[in-house]
Amino acid sequence: MRIFYTALTLLITTITFNGTSFIPKKVTLADVKKELTSLSLDKEQEAAKTIVINKSGMKYKDIFIPATDKTELKVLTVRLTVYWSRGGSTDYDSSRRRSSTGYTLKEGDSIAVDPRVIPYNTEVIIPNVGIVRAVDTGTDVIDRKASNGSMPVIDVYFTNKRDALEFANTKPKIVKVAILN
Repeated sequence: MRIFYTALTLLITTITFNGTSFIPKKVTLADVKKELTSLSLDKEQEAAKTIVINKSGMKYKDIFIPATDKTELKVLTVRLTVYWSRGGSTDYDSSRRRSSTGYTLKEGDSIAVDPRVIPYNTEVIIPNVGIVRAVDTGTDVIDRKASNGSMPVIDVYFTNKRDALEFANTKPKIVKVAILN
């Protein structure tokens, strides 16, 4: 079984596999998003461990998607923090799983942001988390307290304090995220 690559132009490559030639489909950000959202929360978080985001774009598995206007992808360096609804030391609305926008908070789906930086209802890809939605805010997030004002803060929602603190203590605190337009 041999695979031969033939460059037709700088942009199009034909792959010959077992005597059959084809042009592979270009993988888009929408394809990655569709794959991630089709997974269960556990599998999405496992897949999100393979995501690498840098100022040039996002790499998922062996696919690189550049950050350009056409990909609808903006890369931003942020400080990650966590919040939760069960386990004490939480505010009234969070304890009732209610966001500032009226959305019901869901683990693996909800984040708090400064809406001047990341507008509400925007989807964000976070390494080790997956695709989440900006649905909440808070004074400490807006004031960038966790980063001492140096960078935007994203507060990742968890149902239980134990899970939130485990994430906070084992995952990177400063990460690059992909903001989907």
